[in-house]
Amino acid sequence: MYRHKQALTAWILCMALIAAIGWTGFAAAAEYASPELLISTKALAGLKDKADVKILDARKPEAYKAGHIPGALPMPRRSIQYTERGVKELIPPLKEMEAALGKLGIKPTDTLILYDETITREVARVFWTMDVLGHAKIRVLNGGMSKWAKERRPISRETPSVTTATYKARPDWSKWTDAAYVLANLKNPKVAILDSRSARVWKGVVASKAVKRAGRIPGSVNVDSDLTLASKGGAKLFKSADELAKLYEKAGLSKDKEIIIYCRTGVRATANYLALKLLGYDNLRSYDASMVDWGNRAELPMERSKMN
Repeated sequence: MYRHKQALTAWILCMALIAAIGWTGFAAAAEYASPELLISTKALAGLKDKADVKILDARKPEAYKAGHIPGALPMPRRSIQYTERGVKELIPPLKEMEAALGKLGIKPTDTLILYDETITREVARVFWTMDVLGHAKIRVLNGGMSKWAKERRPISRETPSVTTATYKARPDWSKWTDAAYVLANLKNPKVAILDSRSARVWKGVVASKAVKRAGRIPGSVNVDSDLTLASKGGAKLFKSADELAKLYEKAGLSKDKEIIIYCRTGVRATANYLALKLLGYDNLRSYDASMVDWGNRAELPMERSKMN
């Protein structure tokens, strides 16, 4: 009887602890450091009619027209990119971005819910762009449109009417970088450089499309951004915090360093940017022009792995 009472007391204390800190807190070691950056389809279903919540569809226009989450506004990733000196897919000038957001009726105080077909570089690039602009409340739909559709949630073909707004950004350019900054920090022990392309391209076996030189930025480590996702229930979602942490720890990336992330054009890099943000890495910069800039400039150093 005594042992029975002891066990019962221990069980009650355990339940009280869980109630006090919540199931997610109880398993905090296995959770993302910044879980608020993601939103589930279930949670979105309860928010989509709120006036201060704006849902943005980052897919191509034809995908949006074929069917989207009710109330979602079209913001295809390519619509908020810019070409300068022949380099494509750059972040647009500040005034252009403010005008585009204001035209969609978006205010700096709104909560933005971003999605694409799954949770790929398309939506990650929009996330990074809004993060650079200093937008405070940004969420990404984990699983994207494919998960929403598989759950048989409502789909619309109507484009919502909007009331234009004045959008004033508070940009944080410490989240953006260029070739000059990368070059100046190649040998800085407090800076790590992360290549988001495939291992084959990073090694220099082949060159990236539209990049003249094969190889990588000297000293860079490699985490293919596609490795941050896993298939679950027919949809792609971010891997668990533990799985993501192992990816980056294996590459030698620690939170005490500034991490410069790049890829071919600066789009794929933002998938690693978002995954690292989930884990609580805060000192991140994305090299906007990436290898279509660096790899096509003969004066900038390149490195390749030794081929057997």
